[in-house]
Amino acid sequence: MLKMGIPQGAVRQALQKEGKDPNIIDMDPEKPIRKQGNKPNKSQKVAAKQIAPKVARKRLFWNTIDESKLKENTFWSQAQEQTSLQLVGLDVDNEEFASLFTSPVNKSPAPKKETAPDVKKPSTKQKIQLIDSRRRMNGSILLTKFKVDYKVLAKQVDSMEYVKAEGNELRGMMQLLPTKDEALALRSYLPPIDAPQSEIDDAVVKLGECEQYMAVMLDVPDAKDKFQCMVFRAEFEQHTESIRNGTKLLIEACDSVRNSERFRKVLVYALKLGNALNTGGTSEEVKAITLDSLLKLAEAKAFDRQTSVLHYLVSIIQKNDEDVLKLSEDFVTVKAAERVVVDMLNQQLREMKNGIKLVKKTALKFTPNPTCPMDEAPDTLEDDLLELSQMGKFSLSAEAKIKSLSNEFDNAKSNFSDLLDFFGEDNAMSPEAFFSTINSFVSMFNQTRDELRRKEEAKARRKRIEEAKAKNLAAKRSKQ
Repeated sequence: MLKMGIPQGAVRQALQKEGKDPNIIDMDPEKPIRKQGNKPNKSQKVAAKQIAPKVARKRLFWNTIDESKLKENTFWSQAQEQTSLQLVGLDVDNEEFASLFTSPVNKSPAPKKETAPDVKKPSTKQKIQLIDSRRRMNGSILLTKFKVDYKVLAKQVDSMEYVKAEGNELRGMMQLLPTKDEALALRSYLPPIDAPQSEIDDAVVKLGECEQYMAVMLDVPDAKDKFQCMVFRAEFEQHTESIRNGTKLLIEACDSVRNSERFRKVLVYALKLGNALNTGGTSEEVKAITLDSLLKLAEAKAFDRQTSVLHYLVSIIQKNDEDVLKLSEDFVTVKAAERVVVDMLNQQLREMKNGIKLVKKTALKFTPNPTCPMDEAPDTLEDDLLELSQMGKFSLSAEAKIKSLSNEFDNAKSNFSDLLDFFGEDNAMSPEAFFSTINSFVSMFNQTRDELRRKEEAKARRKRIEEAKAKNLAAKRSKQ
């Protein structure tokens, strides 16, 4: 039909009417039909490509590591080599995975509501952002927790009034004070200072939460110094209590060790036993030992390789002076004093002294003095001026407490130094090391004491059983 000039479309229709495949006209007449019958033509391929569903996948935008930089001992190298890390046979629900992380893109989109236009309407709630996004986010979280009117807070900071907030909260707000660049950006956005207040307020309201706080704080002079004073005040009682408790504990522990008659007897027993072991009673006996020598008593063993020198010492004390076995009752405070770090207390006290100087200086700087400059003001006038403000009054009270606390701390250090001299220890020895040594020995002493008691109780129990058996045996024999 094609050779007769009949159009190709008419030929296809004729073949379809006769129930034959119209695609036969696209085949090569020179080749066998079998090799061409199942082969799709180009139009079929294009149709198949168009029909194949496309799938959108969720992607994970992670940071990869260059394989050339990986060393042999890294985890990632082991994950490639060790079979235990290959996760072979991992149970995964493919249907669940596909439903969660894939989506066909040829689905007809859900009809959009007419009330939700594509273009966002301009809203009065949209905020102007001028600072770094991360800093803005962190600042907004803090300011949301600390609910306060920023203008009221600015007045409180300016006058350094007491604010009901924790030190960490105040420190966080201090860190949110605008930097030079942020202040410049805010100044450029806000109306000039001489503009009407209503115009300035309208501009501030359009800012984000964090920017609003910064804009209000721009007008507070020396805001950072004033915040530091407020932080110092908020944390003052906590720091003083920490130093006072540590100081008190140190003094009590020194008194407990120095005044313990039981501990003195233990030292004497240990000295005598050590001399008997080392010299055999000759005239070459030592007169004193360091406290850490007590720890060696548990290490030295008798020839039976079971009994330590400490076992023998405790047994001697038990036979001669059983009250000394209650040694730990004298050292209740000593156990707690081991956790007192004197260097840390000293640093806290030094920071408090420096902090109160800043508080006084800042309070005086913003206290009006019509008579003379602050640099020339005598101490009495300085105290009178400090009485005129809340922060000034606090500084006077806090300074007196710090002086008293410093005297107590110096007294505690002096007591400990005398204690070292009392036992002939090195003056460079720290309180932590000193009390740790004593606590370690007392713990071993109590453990050995309890162990010996258990052995004696077991021995007495066996003796009672043997006596009972002997008594029963004698009774049987008497009956016979």
